Formats: sequence, structure tokens, C-alpha cells
Amino acid sequence: MRKARIWMIAAALAMCAGLASPAALDSKAFETTARFSVDAFHTTLSTAMATMEPRLGAPGYFWVRVHFYSFAPAAEDIAAAQSGSLKSMDQKRQKKASNTEDYNHSNAVIQLGIDKNYKVWQVDMAVPGHTCTIAPFEDDVKKFLQVYQFDGKTLKLKSKGEYVCDMKSVGAGEPRFGWDIDLNTPVFTKAGS
Repeated sequence: MRKARIWMIAAALAMCAGLASPAALDSKAFETTARFSVDAFHTTLSTAMATMEPRLGAPGYFWVRVHFYSFAPAAEDIAAAQSGSLKSMDQKRQKKASNTEDYNHSNAVIQLGIDKNYKVWQVDMAVPGHTCTIAPFEDDVKKFLQVYQFDGKTLKLKSKGEYVCDMKSVGAGEPRFGWDIDLNTPVFTKAGS
């Protein structure tokens, strides 16, 4: 009888601990509204998952990468993200490669270059086939960060704008990058960081 009570108490404590743990996250924690464009290319994405890692060769600086997807994460994707890996989400995205239209509209990435105080110094954007530093200077960063809150664990970001990327030197002309982002998402330390 005593062993049964101890077991029941242990089970109750484990359940309470589970409710407060990060494992309680579900796909709603990653829902977002995000639109991206490069010239005539447009995509709307519904999921945002973010990682943070040290910036190599720049002590005290970090990359926060927000990966946007066209599909919601499953439980195993969330568990992997909590351990710092988005590999399962990227594998699912790669499976869409058999349909060019799905593949081209299945993801985007916003990369924030930040310091140890979470101040943003640079913003990059990537969609399939296109990459640009859309906020290379302090004034551009200020325009980009219309709403920005980051405490090292949760990122709240609202931004809408355009940036003409001068890529003439590499023969790519001057593509116009556009974005409209509204997210509030957990940020996980990237695996291996």
C-alpha cells in the first residue's frame, strides 16, 4: 500500500512538472503571419521557428535565424526544435522539391545579427533563389524593427517594408525584396552551439 502511494505521488509530481516544461508547446506556439516577395515572386507562410547561435569570429555577437515554413510542425518537430534542431522541418520542406511550385513557396529565413544585449545590427532575408542584407545600416535596422522584443527566449517581431538590393556587381540587377511579418515565437539555442 505504501509503495502505491509513493508511486501515485511521484506520478502526480511528474505530471505537474510536465505541464510547466517546454514540452507543453504545441504547433500554435509557432503560428505566424508572414509574407515575402522578391520582384514578382510572392509567398505567404504560416509557421515561424527560431534558433540562436554564436556568430563565429565575432565574440559577443549572435545570429537569430527565424525559419518560416508553409506547414505546421508535428510533435516530433517541436521536440527537435526544443533541442536546437530544425532538421526534421527542413527535411519535410525538401520533400516538397518534387513539386517546384510547392518547394519555391515553402520557406523563407530572416536572420538577425545581434549583440549580447540583443541589439540588432543587421538583418538578412532569404527565399528560394534569393538572398539579401535588407537592413545593412543602423537607419535600415531602425526602419525594419517596427516592433521588436527579445529576451533570449522569446522573439516578438512586427515589420513591413521593402528594400532594393543592389546586386548589379554579380549580374543580378536590383531586385526588390518585400516582407510583412508578425510573429511571437520561442527561440531555441541551436544544437552544437
